[in-house]
Amino acid sequence: MRDITLCHPRLQVLAAKLIEECSKQGLKIAIGETYRTVAEQDSLYAQGRTKPGNKVTNAPGSTYSSYYQWGTAFDISRNDGQGAYNEAGNFFGRVGEIGVSIGLEWGGNWKSPVDKPHFQLPDWGSSTSGIKKVYANPEEFKKTWSTKAPEVKKSGWKEEDGGWRFYNGDTGECVRNAWHEDKEKNLWYWFNAAGIMVTNTWYQYNSAWYYLGPNGAMCKSQLVENSGKIYAVDADGKMITEPVKLTPDRDGALQYPGLIA
Repeated sequence: MRDITLCHPRLQVLAAKLIEECSKQGLKIAIGETYRTVAEQDSLYAQGRTKPGNKVTNAPGSTYSSYYQWGTAFDISRNDGQGAYNEAGNFFGRVGEIGVSIGLEWGGNWKSPVDKPHFQLPDWGSSTSGIKKVYANPEEFKKTWSTKAPEVKKSGWKEEDGGWRFYNGDTGECVRNAWHEDKEKNLWYWFNAAGIMVTNTWYQYNSAWYYLGPNGAMCKSQLVENSGKIYAVDADGKMITEPVKLTPDRDGALQYPGLIA
């Protein structure tokens, strides 16, 4: 089957996370095989034995020896029009690294058989012997599943509702009516009551005025043109309201202490 919602709730979350993280790296993937019934597993086992085709599994359905039967495994394919299993550019190797980083076991790390499109929950090892000792069969295992998949907290920048929001990973809540500092880039952003980043406007905060540029970042140490007027903001981003003297440098560019032309 190709329905991830039939799988373990945690696997559903990790599958969605894998797609998201791969997309950030320009890797487009699609979820392929997921949960298998006994009959489906038996049919695959018969291939290359009593049915035409090559052997694709050593696990007959009645033995519950495939993690697909337990709802804890899925495979992926390439979804960028370059061929579903085209390995050019180390595509599956890159996806595999991402999968491992978010907590999945990757078939590409196996010695035999190497199965690069395959991912599974790592809890019970590569063999199903461990999970069978605990739960005997998939039906008993499913009784332990939560009826609701764990909630995935949003984190970082998200483009939503015609604008940009920033979510705190610890809480999953977006910033509202507050500043957010990008410490790596030393930039500040203001978010309105709806959590949308404010752009191209002045904002008054604690009696001072700040200009939020086209990318949302607070302007600092520069001249700002707005509505046909020129303003100056200091190193803290505050609008300068006292008289200022601008003098040209050797190249003719106007300079003011604290400003970068």
